[in-house]
Amino acid sequence: MRTPSFGAVWLFVLLAGGLPRQDLPSATAQHGAFAFPDLSGTRLLAASTLPQPDMLHAALCSDGRRFPVQFERRQIEREDNNGRQTAYNFDKLAGNVFTVLQGKIDEGASCFLASAPLLSSATVLPAEPLASSGECGPDVQSRIASARSRRVVNCWPIARLPADRRLVLAEFARQDNDALASVVLIDGGRTIFADYQATFRGEGKDLWRVDDGGVLSPEDFQLVFLLQRGNVYALGVSWAGTEGLSLAVFVASGDNRFTHVLKDYWYRAPV
Repeated sequence: MRTPSFGAVWLFVLLAGGLPRQDLPSATAQHGAFAFPDLSGTRLLAASTLPQPDMLHAALCSDGRRFPVQFERRQIEREDNNGRQTAYNFDKLAGNVFTVLQGKIDEGASCFLASAPLLSSATVLPAEPLASSGECGPDVQSRIASARSRRVVNCWPIARLPADRRLVLAEFARQDNDALASVVLIDGGRTIFADYQATFRGEGKDLWRVDDGGVLSPEDFQLVFLLQRGNVYALGVSWAGTEGLSLAVFVASGDNRFTHVLKDYWYRAPV
């Protein structure tokens, strides 16, 4: 059977991004699926439905490492499942279980099981989490504000990337009740935005996530992976909140906007 070309797959990805946000899939055969490790770090669970789990052989994780994996089995839900998608509840959840063939994954990592077409001819860019969330320099803030014609009120680096690339989280000034934040990839002359929008309902009220009090916290954002093929980027982001993790995959071709193509959510509220 002939494998689809990488370019054709990216075209499919970009077309899929035109779907309404509520219709975005949590997993596809063309892209893959998010997964989290068990307590030992030697298995991964993808709770989303996967049409061909045995075709996934690589996990890209938020500790900046790539792991070889192999599909083990389809796991059914147990009666004592508490509904939390955590390492402690790993064996009680329904989902697709994968064995990590080499190395161990940190318990708190978020991973993405990447398909072969997604990885074909692409470079997985190394990334290091930052020890502290300092502010972006004024040159970066000015560049971002100019690119969006909107004042930046907060800006924080969220990962260290190779060469002259930067990944930052920017919060823009509200326009009436329209609130906007973006994960921004700066690559040479390109400034590429993955947008997160919200509706302002009053000072001190939840805005971005449950119980956030209207405050956007850079510590809650984690880069899961960043792939590059020519001028095309694929970006995986994990965003922690009080009740769980929101996960997203974005794709950008030659323009300055990421298209949201996959979304998932892991419910992790304290028991």
